[in-house]
Amino acid sequence: MADTMPAPRSADEVAASSPAVVSGARWLSWIALLTLVNAACVAARADLRFVIGLGFSELAHAVFQVNAAVAYAIDSFFVVLFLLLGQQARHGHAWAFVLGTGLYLCDALVTWRMSTLSEPAGWLPLAFHAFVLVQLVRGAAQLDARLKAVKAARAP
Repeated sequence: MADTMPAPRSADEVAASSPAVVSGARWLSWIALLTLVNAACVAARADLRFVIGLGFSELAHAVFQVNAAVAYAIDSFFVVLFLLLGQQARHGHAWAFVLGTGLYLCDALVTWRMSTLSEPAGWLPLAFHAFVLVQLVRGAAQLDARLKAVKAARAP
């Protein structure tokens, strides 16, 4: 008698059973956490930045140099937003992947406009954005495919 696992019944179970979905959702959380670390580095005047962080945050700190509290409020907004998106994506909500991917794509454009592409290191944040975007799209596509399969299996 073969051991078979029961088919997932909810979006939460579908998401948890797919490594690509879990990985994509974790990237949303990593974006949030490393943006928080980048903001802390700015506050400590450290010369350290993570390439996975948000360009929105760097732009906010450049624009609001005189009023750093506004920049930190923007940082906080995006940190909380990406943490929530990661949580929702881990629970099988496709909209979280769509919104997170769209925001990170917009952030890639901001990063591109702010980067110094003539230097070799200038391409690194863009390359990392591209890598993370691929992981987010893979997670969303896998979630969609698995949810459709569960729905088709339930159909009479």
